[in-house]
Amino acid sequence: MNILIPKVITSAMFGAGTNIPDVDTSTTPAEQAWVTGTTYAQGVRRTWNGYWYECVQAINASPQNGYEPGSANAATWWLKDERAPTNRMAPFDKYLFTKARRAGNVTFVLNPGFVTGVAIYGIEGDKISISVKAGTGGTDLIPPVVNRDLWAQAFGEWEYLFGDLQRGTYFTLKDLPIHPNVEITITVTRNNPAVEAAIGFISVGTWKTLLAPIANTSGVQYGVESSTQDYSYQEESTRRDGTYLDVQGRLATNINLTCVIDSIQAPAAKLLLDQILGKAVAMEVSELPKYSHLATVGKITGTVRSDTWPTASVSLQIKGNV
Repeated sequence: MNILIPKVITSAMFGAGTNIPDVDTSTTPAEQAWVTGTTYAQGVRRTWNGYWYECVQAINASPQNGYEPGSANAATWWLKDERAPTNRMAPFDKYLFTKARRAGNVTFVLNPGFVTGVAIYGIEGDKISISVKAGTGGTDLIPPVVNRDLWAQAFGEWEYLFGDLQRGTYFTLKDLPIHPNVEITITVTRNNPAVEAAIGFISVGTWKTLLAPIANTSGVQYGVESSTQDYSYQEESTRRDGTYLDVQGRLATNINLTCVIDSIQAPAAKLLLDQILGKAVAMEVSELPKYSHLATVGKITGTVRSDTWPTASVSLQIKGNV
């Protein structure tokens, strides 16, 4: 059972090789940064510090035209759209549906400091490449992942030969060497450069593993439950004739599980739950292909119970994010 404690990604952590600009004018609508000293009509939208903001009342004078969106002074003038990060910052919010998009390929170069792992979800692409270097232009800290095909695991020979194989949508790396100036480059590529590539969620940080007593293996017990969550809904016809419109909603995966751990690890497990409480984190039950469906990004709550002198149990409920 692996849980990634995330680092907060700031604008200072992006390297020069990132191919999505801070203000991306290629999007629809084109991003346009807020500028101090300018007049703004009500309803105008601007980007600032990674998010879109909407002007909720006209600004045509000082000092209001100098209030930065997101600041306390600007609270009655600019409203942050929590569901609309900028194209560059989309993979670093709490949602998977907000994605960084670019024709051909999406590349992020990150300098996050000390980390041990990476999780990438919501991938739309044909290949993925990842390098982890000792600083900009430094030597490889691990063998690079080079143009790995993103095919999902086939369930059998028929599916492999004749079935509609799907592309994989997530990728993780663990046990990265500790380095103060680590540089991580992530590229998702399309075979056709005219087709849009996308990444929905990138998390870098420290992997934590819940291990079974004695054996150095996953402590997750059989009976793990993975369930789908569909946020679609129906709109009844105004004709009141029994017809309705299906409105497509976003989808999520919820997981419930129990781990058995060494009793001496119970305080560390409780601390882990405290550290991730209220945060959207990446998790996976196992790296084995047959458990690939038991991975998601979401908020984790749980209980730690001291069952016997040698063992404790951790029950987790993961509410998947859309």
